Amino acid sequence: MGEQQHATFPQEVIDEYAALGVDLVAMFSAGHLGTRMGVQIVEASAERVVGTMPVEGNTQPYG
Repeated sequence: MGEQQHATFPQEVIDEYAALGVDLVAMFSAGHLGTRMGVQIVEASAERVVGTMPVEGNTQPYG
C-alpha cells in the first residue's frame, strides 16, 4: 500500500485542540481497520479533513 503518510495540521489548530485536551494525531489515526484499508489522513483543519484510500477493484454489488 505504499509509504505511510502522516496527518499534517496547521499549528493554530493543534494549539486550539490541545488546549481542550484533544490529541489530534491520535484522534485522526486510522487505527487497525483504517490501516488495513490503507486510509491515510494527509491534511486536517477545523474546516476539512483530506485523506486517501486505495481502490483496488473491490466491488459491492448492492447497498
